[in-house]
Amino acid sequence: MRKALLYISIFIAICIIVGVAYSFYRYYAPPKLRQPYQTGATPDDTLRIAFIGDSWAFMHKDHDCVIAQMLQDSLHRPVKVHSYGVCGLTSKEIYENIFDNRDFKLFLSKRRYEFCYISAGINDTYKKMGISYYQQSMDGIIQFLLSNHIHPIIQEIPNHDINMSFERQKTSRKLLRRLSMMINDTPLDCKQLFRDALDELIREKNYANKVSIIRYQSWNNNGDKDLEKLYRSDRLHLNDNGYAILERAITKEILNQITTDHNTESQMESDADRRK
Repeated sequence: MRKALLYISIFIAICIIVGVAYSFYRYYAPPKLRQPYQTGATPDDTLRIAFIGDSWAFMHKDHDCVIAQMLQDSLHRPVKVHSYGVCGLTSKEIYENIFDNRDFKLFLSKRRYEFCYISAGINDTYKKMGISYYQQSMDGIIQFLLSNHIHPIIQEIPNHDINMSFERQKTSRKLLRRLSMMINDTPLDCKQLFRDALDELIREKNYANKVSIIRYQSWNNNGDKDLEKLYRSDRLHLNDNGYAILERAITKEILNQITTDHNTESQMESDADRRK
């Protein structure tokens, strides 16, 4: 009887260990890339821009009209900006939500977007996820958007106060982050590591002429001054002034891209006329 109880106890212990190990594997493993679905079309001349991702996209809802007005003033055509973000999502979770979250899928499917701003990776740095986790997730998001002829505008990891975010967590959370750092070989301040990883992905997949990157230094490069001026008290999320600065950088990038596309089309038409 004692041997039977011992064997049962060992079996239960092994099952628990295997279950925990599998849970960790699923949590930290990069996503499996899926076949993109096709989004809808909107038969009008309105320029539509999507903001998707984490809390930065979620909190952008109050600023949709502002960036739309700036673009409309410059382009002299109707512009609509629509934001959909879910607070706390990592890059993998954002990618999976594109397929698994009904509201997210409807958001992407019911309109024809020309540009899509992606805020992803901030929570990866916060939760100390791995580089391959981030790269493969971003690759999946980019592939989905490009397959629908939507130009991705990627937010490079901003200069948020990652050390303050760590210190403000409960002890249990700190221990989990320490474990993540060991498993993923991710240091406490890993922001530059993730920026370099994005550049590596863009280079290896030849995305350079297909996506835009909003470099943090173009709007967020004054250290502690920016943390006080552009961020909320948590030094992790933008305040109204921060969104105003960021939106000017995004607006500039969209206008540059539209100009580039127009010049390319004009050159192609000119080349075609010469061949006739």
